Amino acid sequence: MRAGRGQAAYLILTLAITTAAWLTLAALATPVVSNTGSESFGITIRNGSQNSGSLPLSYARRIEAIRSARDVFWYGIQAVKCTAATTVPLYAFGGPGTDSPLTKHKLPATTIQRWNADPLAVVISDAVVAKCGWRPGQGVEPPSIVLDSAGNAASGTLIALHVIGTFPAAFPQGLAHYDYINRVAPGLQGKNNVVTYFASAGDPRDDEVLAARIEAEFAHDFPAVNATTNATEQNAWARFGKVEQLLAFVMAALLLCAASVLVSVLAHAAAQRKSRFALLQVLGFRRPALFGAFALELLATVMVGALLGIALARLAAHELAATFFGFLANGFPTWAWWGLPVWLAVLVAAALAWPAGLIARVRPADYRAI
Repeated sequence: MRAGRGQAAYLILTLAITTAAWLTLAALATPVVSNTGSESFGITIRNGSQNSGSLPLSYARRIEAIRSARDVFWYGIQAVKCTAATTVPLYAFGGPGTDSPLTKHKLPATTIQRWNADPLAVVISDAVVAKCGWRPGQGVEPPSIVLDSAGNAASGTLIALHVIGTFPAAFPQGLAHYDYINRVAPGLQGKNNVVTYFASAGDPRDDEVLAARIEAEFAHDFPAVNATTNATEQNAWARFGKVEQLLAFVMAALLLCAASVLVSVLAHAAAQRKSRFALLQVLGFRRPALFGAFALELLATVMVGALLGIALARLAAHELAATFFGFLANGFPTWAWWGLPVWLAVLVAAALAWPAGLIARVRPADYRAI
């Protein structure tokens, strides 16, 4: 390596760039799937037996039990009066996936924790603060709006609520607990009924399959359900699939190019050293010792190049995390780390094939070619 520093530097730089590109492209090709708090809800489940209507709360457990269903939650609506002229709809959420709608409304994690811990908690929009005068830390008892026997709106049971936070919204609204609203003053959907269910698959690309399973589960029930996926999200995943295939092709081409460079350079280096190998044989060195020294030189080059490439990839991820490549902050996928040593081992084996054959054929008499 000392005798051919330029060649060694060239190989190390090639391996460093290849390793850094491999890890970065792997991060680009790996979808980031959030467990909760998605900006859009994968599957919307509504009453399929009529244009509008509620669904029984008893459907919740059956939806949760369907294979691959996750982040299931539901909501009801209860309207309350804060002033004679202002009505505030309370969207009441329930279920194991309730963090999703709360995160969508950009609530801080601490506020979500307080909301989950307090069954009387309600988070209100900025418009409620302006029009109703409610403030975080305040307890309020607004009368709910119920329908009398003639179908007219009337004041109902007072609902004690704890205002724990606010979120930005131009219209008055609040986020409350479904269980409390359902127990104290059932909303517009009625007792033990929900307006809509939401769910998602572990992988967003499986949402279509999960939606079909949900509809099949309730095909013989009344009311039946209509499960629809988020069209925008599905189109995005379809486009991402094509990008993913392109990135996989680029990664494969990158590895082949790096292998071609390493194999050709090592073959040329071995050919240049043929006479030196012969001289070492004359001095008593056996072929296994010659091959071992050559392999050790290659392993040192590969290790230095790979470590330098990993450092470059981490630096790129750190610098780009705050830009439009923010997803790199999630780190590199596990399969990329496992694939890296496998690829390097294959690369080393391929690069040593030609030198091994040359060393096996070299004769002591070849030293005269010096």
